[in-house]
Amino acid sequence: MAPAEVKNSSQSSPSCMKKISNGIVFGLESVFYRVGLFVGTNPVITIIFCLTTCGLCGIGLKTLKETQEQEKLWVPQSSRIIPEKAWVDRQFPTKTRFVSVIATGDDVLTVPFINALLDFYTESVSTSVNGKTFDDLCLRVGSYCRMDSILEIWSFNKTTIKSLNRGNIITAVNNITKSPIFGTNYDVLNILGGTIRRDQFVNEIAGAEATQMTWILEKNDLLLDADKLFEKRIIELALKGHKDIAKTYVYASRSFDDEGYGAINSDIKLLSAGFSIVFVFVMISLGKFNMVQQRVYVSLAGLLSVGLAILFAYGIATVFDVIYGPIQSIMPFLLLGIGVDDMFVVVEAWKNLDSSELRRPLPERVGLAMKHAGVSVTVTSITDIVAFGIGASTVIPALSAFCIYASLGILALYVLQSTFFVACLTLDEKRRESSRDACICCYRHKDYEPNKCSKTAFLPEFMEKYYGPFLMKLPVKIIVMLMTMTALGVFLWRFILLKQDFDLTNYIPSDSYAYHFAKAKENYFPTEGDEVSIYCGNLSYYDYSMSMDYVYQHAAGSVYVQNGSIISWFKAFKDWRHSQAIPDPFSESDFYDKLYTFLTSQYGIHYSRYIKLNSTTPPVHIEASYITLKHQLQPDSAGEILSMDNLRGIVDNAAFPVSTFSGLPVTECFAYSRNYLTYETNKVLKFELYRNLVLAGSCVLLVTLLLIANLWTSLLVFSCVIFTLIAVGGVLELWGVTIDTASSILLILSVGLAVDYSAHVGHTFMTLQGSREERSILTLKIIGPAVFNGGFSTFLAFVLLASSTSYGFTLFFRVFFTVVLFGLFHGLVYLPVVLSWVGPQPYTTEPPHTSTSRELQSRHSSAEDASVQNGCAQPLYECT
Repeated sequence: MAPAEVKNSSQSSPSCMKKISNGIVFGLESVFYRVGLFVGTNPVITIIFCLTTCGLCGIGLKTLKETQEQEKLWVPQSSRIIPEKAWVDRQFPTKTRFVSVIATGDDVLTVPFINALLDFYTESVSTSVNGKTFDDLCLRVGSYCRMDSILEIWSFNKTTIKSLNRGNIITAVNNITKSPIFGTNYDVLNILGGTIRRDQFVNEIAGAEATQMTWILEKNDLLLDADKLFEKRIIELALKGHKDIAKTYVYASRSFDDEGYGAINSDIKLLSAGFSIVFVFVMISLGKFNMVQQRVYVSLAGLLSVGLAILFAYGIATVFDVIYGPIQSIMPFLLLGIGVDDMFVVVEAWKNLDSSELRRPLPERVGLAMKHAGVSVTVTSITDIVAFGIGASTVIPALSAFCIYASLGILALYVLQSTFFVACLTLDEKRRESSRDACICCYRHKDYEPNKCSKTAFLPEFMEKYYGPFLMKLPVKIIVMLMTMTALGVFLWRFILLKQDFDLTNYIPSDSYAYHFAKAKENYFPTEGDEVSIYCGNLSYYDYSMSMDYVYQHAAGSVYVQNGSIISWFKAFKDWRHSQAIPDPFSESDFYDKLYTFLTSQYGIHYSRYIKLNSTTPPVHIEASYITLKHQLQPDSAGEILSMDNLRGIVDNAAFPVSTFSGLPVTECFAYSRNYLTYETNKVLKFELYRNLVLAGSCVLLVTLLLIANLWTSLLVFSCVIFTLIAVGGVLELWGVTIDTASSILLILSVGLAVDYSAHVGHTFMTLQGSREERSILTLKIIGPAVFNGGFSTFLAFVLLASSTSYGFTLFFRVFFTVVLFGLFHGLVYLPVVLSWVGPQPYTTEPPHTSTSRELQSRHSSAEDASVQNGCAQPLYECT
């Protein structure tokens, strides 16, 4: 139940809770009055101290190094995949790059189409870059270059292919089982895609819509430039197309860097322009449209404090060896949103000094302004610091590091806005009182009279005379509550439907060739999933031959494994022995003797790359080996996690010995794919997101309760934050956004921004006397402009990203837009309405050097005249 309204609190004794809240508020206001008094007395010393401190902390940036390894950023460090990846990197380091082309037509099994593929192949292998051809750059299997194509059926022989007719092509496609070049199993369905037509009488393949070709290059640091150039040439060749091929799609190892990061670098220019727009808006809003009362340098100081906070946070975090990842690049936007909001609150408090306060000496005026603004800024800043600090306990390293950087940055920003910015504001006030020019400070205007336009405060007047009274009308209140509850219900429903999924394709611009390839892959090859390998270490392959058979049989029968995709050296070795009528090995030494014979035979030499022997000559022993396969393509991250767990379960149940390399209860054989790193992140991401949101929400409630010092107001502020987060999640689901690493970070970041829009309103309401409606209207006049300007400036920083083709930046815009929209709605519409109905009693504190609460109400009517007489600035809402 809301506390009853008491018009004259002096008639009854305050409760224990009220005594505590009054004591907390009194203490905080006293501290900030003293801080403001010191800064106002010593502004230059304060500025020098802040710059020196941040500069010294910034020395730590000398050792700053961005961490790019996925396993260090996104994978829980207790996961089994960490030691598994380390083992694979030691035993079988990545040795390949690739270019893949999908060619489509009405029927790819016609003579003209096959000849077109041959033309494409011939031109590609004859292409020379830096004096190197495909023959010099390719990955070799035996004496052949590794390339996957339907032309492999005819050994890439130009004469043979040119002599083919339709019947030859159909016969070869339906009869091929082994690669004539590599000797491995060959399933033509892995190379044909789209609608595959079959003869209705004999059920043979009679046509297909698509086929794919893949050039595999050997990864060599000395030839890296040549590899990239070759990939570029194939990309250009594919995009040029062929008259007998309807459409070609292409993707290469370099494509994501070219297309994804290229779009990001392009949109960074938009962000820079957004920052410029914010600066102009802040400058206009803080000052006035005349030559003296403009605040150009104060605006710069406010934005500079954001830069100093970043310098402090990055320097300190680097000294303590906190990892720096790509997501830290969004830190400036978080700090900009919080910092600009605090800046407006401080200046608004300065503007709202009453006539008696304006007659005090400048240091005391600064102290009084900070007394009014300090508690409000403290509520939002400490809430953000604690919320992000708790979030640092997450098991995802990159998210934990981001929360640490954010906590340090907000802490630094909180201190800088209370000292550095206030010191700059003090110096600017001295300039204004001496009628010095806003831009050329050494020039002094004599007998300067501000223009009439710059004397009117439009936004506070609008809030007090028009918006506030309109909002307090009963029908409007009812409509507001109905809108709020309806939106809450709809967005909560959509928030619950928000599903977890990570699709790398989203991060590629939708107008790029790489994006078109990804979509063509989904369309024409919908069952082709990620490549996976099953690795085995130094074990007795003779003793565990039954376990090897178990893995092959169960993997081949798994619904999560693509049919015909398994390439197993162990199965090939067994088939070779049977085909050659060679008896099964009778001992471990006999096993390795026969294996060596197999690997040096024409049939088995192609499997040698899957085995790492201790010697090139007998006697040999296997140090490590692997078999490869492909998962069935899964519809979402949940399916991918199931496919990973299924294959891991098959291997773990095969009775292999316990691993000696991982220190974990994992067998000596294990399933691994680099994509499993993403699967491991997705496995815990949803839980970590909800956990962090719950912890952050709890921190919001606890800290606002301690600092606002009123349970009912804290609960109302908390409801605004929760409603805003639900709205953000619901709108993102309607936009088709899923839970992935980027959206998770932005949702957590939203907590820090959502608090600002309501906490300032709740705290200001508690400082005012009168009826609930009078206090709500006065709250909108006093703090409403600062809250609105803070939100609107955050929106301006991202507005240019609305048309971005980069998914990441588009996501930034969507999240920040919805946070600002619903944060302002709940802070400036919903909360004043609720407070006008069930708002609690105000504080009853009388700190030294302050006006009474009743004076606070009357100061607004006299402040405008007094500000002109004393040279006090008023914000420039009016002339925009």
